[in-house]
Amino acid sequence: MTYDYLRNLLRPRLKSFTDTEKIIAEYFMQLGKKVVNKTLSNIAEDTGVSESTIFKFVKKIGFDGFQDFKITVASNFRTNEERSQEIVVFPDICKSDSTHVIAQKIINSNKGLLENLLQSLKEEQLNKALSLIYPAKCIYFFGQGASSVIALDAYHKFLRTKYHCNYVADLHMQLSYATKLGPDDCVFLFSHSGETLDTIEIAKISRENRAKIITLTGNYDSELVKLSDTAFVVYSEESAFRSETLTARILYLTIIDIIYVSVMYHDEEENKKSLEKIRKALYFTKKSGVQE
Repeated sequence: MTYDYLRNLLRPRLKSFTDTEKIIAEYFMQLGKKVVNKTLSNIAEDTGVSESTIFKFVKKIGFDGFQDFKITVASNFRTNEERSQEIVVFPDICKSDSTHVIAQKIINSNKGLLENLLQSLKEEQLNKALSLIYPAKCIYFFGQGASSVIALDAYHKFLRTKYHCNYVADLHMQLSYATKLGPDDCVFLFSHSGETLDTIEIAKISRENRAKIITLTGNYDSELVKLSDTAFVVYSEESAFRSETLTARILYLTIIDIIYVSVMYHDEEENKKSLEKIRKALYFTKKSGVQE
């Protein structure tokens, strides 16, 4: 799986596109970097879609215009070519592979996913999430099933910050906690499908109480995204024994790491004090031989 900027950009949004927009998106993904050699009139002729509709589509997916779109595509594919000599991502694992080859494929696959993430993450999106966290008095982490594990990992990290944090595994307790939230609270919600009814209900209750909502999901066109103040949408491929949810896990953990480190440096002195208090509290466990 080599880095494909257009596929990474467009595929997660396909469900939200109109039929006409899907024609344009599929054309762009099929064409790949060759799109930079096309004019609006070329694309209109190839797709049967008007130039004005193509221009509006390019604006809809976040570009200032068609020229900006082509420059960005060219830049990203050039970056990929430069890196392709260093990063080789193997195809899916085969039954005949040795354990060492399996290790190579998994590690390189994860490297490819992280390269994709690096290209798709926007600074303004990260800054938006941070602006919701900084004034918060308490941060909550909610998820169901496999997403609950990611929520727990995020909670474990953010406990080191100056903020009061809370993680609850039980759904009924999550819903109960959501009723207690207010404008000074910030909620992280995790759902790869974006369609988990339990998590959507928590989002609705949190929103009613004016809590700030940051969502990590794999579905642009989800009610969960619409209910959120900001959302990070990640894209990952399925393989034979690694579901899309599992391959996306490393991306969610990485986004949380980025936000966590940014938060720690924002108020460095207070966060250092919090971290030092935790270290002192845990010191006796190391002396007595009890591991953290």
